[in-house]
Amino acid sequence: MKQIRTAIEQDIEKVRAFLGQAEVSADGIESIIDHFILMEDAKQNIIATLGIERIEKDGLLRSLVITPGVDQTNLLTLFKSALSLAKYKELSRLYLATNKQASIQFFTMLGFEKVEEQELPGHIKDSNHITHLLEKADPMFMVSQIEK
Repeated sequence: MKQIRTAIEQDIEKVRAFLGQAEVSADGIESIIDHFILMEDAKQNIIATLGIERIEKDGLLRSLVITPGVDQTNLLTLFKSALSLAKYKELSRLYLATNKQASIQFFTMLGFEKVEEQELPGHIKDSNHITHLLEKADPMFMVSQIEK
């Protein structure tokens, strides 16, 4: 049985270790731990994470790490939980960057729309995460309006 929940302060080291195993940066997670969704197995081991970095009134999805046992239904539930968390945190929009063309259809199903790099608001485009991504890759960007 899998459980999905919002991370709490006591999860910081557990999340840091999980992200570290996947070679994903855990920089600054202590300040945004309550913006992380965790999926755990029956033994309370983390099997998936999805974080939201708050930037002004918007959010940037990051730190998506999933283990092989997480199927598409679980992934869908993880993203729906992140959208609910964004609404709870009163964010206006959620942005994401992906370099996987195959994931576009999945994100579109969740209500995300493609947006060109030049259409990104400055506070998103200038974030450390996006700046770092643009140095390494040519990602596609998507945005979802959060319903009030």
